[in-house]
Amino acid sequence: MKCLGMKHISLFTIGLLVSLNAWPDGQTKIDDPKKATKKIFWDEIYGKGGETFFCKQPFSGKTSRIIAGYIYDSQRMIDHFDCGTKSRCRRSNTNYKYAASDLHNIYPVSPRVELNRRSARYAELPENKDQFPNLNCSYKSYFQTVEPADEIKGDIARIIFYMHDSYDLPIPDGVQMLMEWNANDPVSQSEIDRNILIETIQGNRNRFIDNPHAVKDIEMKATGR
Repeated sequence: MKCLGMKHISLFTIGLLVSLNAWPDGQTKIDDPKKATKKIFWDEIYGKGGETFFCKQPFSGKTSRIIAGYIYDSQRMIDHFDCGTKSRCRRSNTNYKYAASDLHNIYPVSPRVELNRRSARYAELPENKDQFPNLNCSYKSYFQTVEPADEIKGDIARIIFYMHDSYDLPIPDGVQMLMEWNANDPVSQSEIDRNILIETIQGNRNRFIDNPHAVKDIEMKATGR
């Protein structure tokens, strides 16, 4: 019987560790967040235009008036993976590189909205809170909390659940609130179409768009029931 040399054992061990570290539902094709947000996002998804996520403002193509924004905040990814600064995480943390390059979590956002909501929590705000001034959309902001329009609350819940499910990221907002958002705002055709398109680019789908009832898995995990 031929014995395995140390070289073969080392290669086998490395391969095993890589496979164990791979996320079951996350993407592993794109590992460059800058390329994902600056090039792939525009070339393969929004090159011909679209509309901003939060305020549905139309745009006809790549423009400085629109940026690629994370729905699950990138700073929370950095904190979770404990990899230091954004540039350091991009250089040295594989988990961060895959999660921060995941197109399911990246949408077109106006710079003004992005600056306002970065690191903010999603929440239900009182009715008497004014909408963010001059945006002409149902977007509320108050002391590091934001409430999006009703018609995208389900989208946000499904994205957050996907990022949690795919990369073991913590759910930063109330699970029950997100469950209600998912139930009250059903999957739209635009979500389905985008899910299909992104699968062709990075090889995986958001399972909560395919099956919104799968969020019960998250509830059971969170509540132990």
